[in-house]
Amino acid sequence: MNMECKLEILTAVNIGCGEVLSQFSDYVYDNGFVYYLDHDLLFRELAKKPECDEIIDQFVMIVQKQARGNVQDRFKLKSFLVENGLDYKKYTLRKVPVKEEVKEQIQLHIKSGNCAYIPGSSLKGAIRTALISYFFKSGEDLSRRKRYIGEDIFGKYGEDVLKYLLISDTMPFPEENLRIVRFYKMNLKTKRTDIPVIKEVISRGSVSTFSIKSKAKKGEVQEKFSFLLEGNEEALFEIINNYTQQNIEIELKQLHSCRGEEVKDLEEFYNSLLQEVNNADSTKEAYLRIGSGKTYYDNTVAQKFSEDFRRQIIKNNFPKADVDFFPKTRTVIIEGFSKIALGWVKITKI
Repeated sequence: MNMECKLEILTAVNIGCGEVLSQFSDYVYDNGFVYYLDHDLLFRELAKKPECDEIIDQFVMIVQKQARGNVQDRFKLKSFLVENGLDYKKYTLRKVPVKEEVKEQIQLHIKSGNCAYIPGSSLKGAIRTALISYFFKSGEDLSRRKRYIGEDIFGKYGEDVLKYLLISDTMPFPEENLRIVRFYKMNLKTKRTDIPVIKEVISRGSVSTFSIKSKAKKGEVQEKFSFLLEGNEEALFEIINNYTQQNIEIELKQLHSCRGEEVKDLEEFYNSLLQEVNNADSTKEAYLRIGSGKTYYDNTVAQKFSEDFRRQIIKNNFPKADVDFFPKTRTVIIEGFSKIALGWVKITKI
C-alpha cells in the first residue's frame, strides 16, 4: 500500500518549468493582480472587428517596440487593449496576486493541465540527497567533483536501488494558492541585494497530498536499505529530519557570524524551524527544502565534510569563492521589511 502524506508549504515554493511570461505581450498588471492573457481568445475577439488586420498590426508593432527597449512606448499593452474596446479581464487564463506592480519577465511554476503541482521527482531528488548524506563516508574523495550523486552508494543508473522508492506528484494546488513574488539574492557580507527575479510561487500555508511507496521485497535490497522494503516508508522521516537539522544548524552558524538587522528575520525563522524539527515526531513528520532558493548545503553532502576538506572542495571547485565564508549569498523574498527564506515544506503521514 502507498503511504499517503500531506504536504504543507511553510515558505513560498517555486519549481521552475522553463516557461516565462513576457512583460511585453503575455500579461497585464492592474491593481494588485497580474492577468495572464489568453492569446487564442484575444485574437478570436480581434478577428470579429472590421479593422482586425490593422489592430493586429498595431499590436505587433507595440510588442516589437517594447522588446527593442523604447522606454517611451513601454507598458502600453493595457492601454492598447482598452482603446480597442477589449476588456483584458475577459481574455485571461488566470489572475494572480502580487504585492507590487510588475514590469518584468515572470518565470512560471511547473503545471499540468494548467494546474500547479509539485513533481514527485523534485521531492524524491531532495530525499535522495538526504539519503546520500546519511550513508556518505567522510573519507570519500570528492575534491575534484562539483556534483556527487551517490552512485557508489545506490548503484549506477538502471541499477539504482532507489528504483524501489516511488514518490508521486502532489495533487494540484488551487489557483488561489499562486502568487507572484520577487526573488532577491542577498550578499550576507555586504547586506546588498541584486536586481530581483520575478517568479510564480505556491504560497505559504498551501496544502496538498501525495504518496510514498517502498516496493522492495525481502532479499531484493541490502539490510541497510530497509526503508525501501514494502511498508517501511516511515523510516525515511528520521533520515530526512536529521539531514535538515544539520543544515539548519550550519545556516544559523553562518547567519550568526554576520548578524545584524538585515538577517534578523532569517535567524528568527531558522531558530523556530530548528525547534520544530527537533520536536517533530520522526515516525510521521519530516521537514524538507525543495525548488528555487536552496543553498549549497541543501543540494550536497557538505554537512558531512571536515572543515579542512570543505575548504579544499570549495577552493578546487569554486576558485573565486571565499573559502572562509561560503556560500555568501541567500535567495529571499522581501515583504515589507521582512526577509523570508524559500522552499521549505512539511510532510506529514496521513
